[in-house]
Amino acid sequence: MSQTSRQQIEQRLKMAREERRERFSLIYKMLDFLGVVLGVICIFILLALLFSLVSWLSQDFSSTFSLIRTRLQ
Repeated sequence: MSQTSRQQIEQRLKMAREERRERFSLIYKMLDFLGVVLGVICIFILLALLFSLVSWLSQDFSSTFSLIRTRLQ
């Protein structure tokens, strides 16, 4: 095998590696973006659940205290 053909093969392999690396880099960046979006959605869902719980607790306290007040009178 001549020196030039060996260099051509090495150059093709190097280019193939670089292309693969770029492709995987793009995939990793897209997965990171998707993870951030899903994380933000989960945070909003958890905040909605938290506000719902606080609202339910405030209504429950007010109804409990009104029952106690009516029984004491």
